[in-house]
Amino acid sequence: MLPSSGNPAIQERDAKIDLGKLRGLVEALSEQLDWLVMDCPPRLDEWGWAGIQLCDEVLVPVQAEFFSMHGLSQMMQSLEVASKDYPGKARLRGILPTMVDFREAVAIEILEDLRRNLGSLVLQSTIFRDAQLVEAASHGRSAFLHCPWSKGALCYAGLVRELSNG
Repeated sequence: MLPSSGNPAIQERDAKIDLGKLRGLVEALSEQLDWLVMDCPPRLDEWGWAGIQLCDEVLVPVQAEFFSMHGLSQMMQSLEVASKDYPGKARLRGILPTMVDFREAVAIEILEDLRRNLGSLVLQSTIFRDAQLVEAASHGRSAFLHCPWSKGALCYAGLVRELSNG
């Protein structure tokens, strides 16, 4: 939604989020769009909380790695608090398994664990590990533009279909 310099070292350390301006921008855009996607940091800092306050639904990506499970637990607790503090916002739309490689036993174990313990909260879509996604990002392009028939692009296309139909 907002451009980033990508270099936190050159950002003002005292910069504060003007939530009122962001809310106004979101409201203005919502009249022109069906969906507005905000990509927030993988932590609940000031930007993460701003995203939660502004979004109706939250999609939580979870890497198929052991430590990601701990982060998911913390995020679920935070979303529970947010749903009470910001009624009508931050409803959990789903959990998206990402960076999945079925050649890794731990990835299979984590995916099975997610589905067993969280059931329908886990989306059917799975984003497979794909070097072409990294390459696309390094060129500043979406996977759909850079490598439309790659495994990763097809996974994200499936995610869009799932979210559109749900």
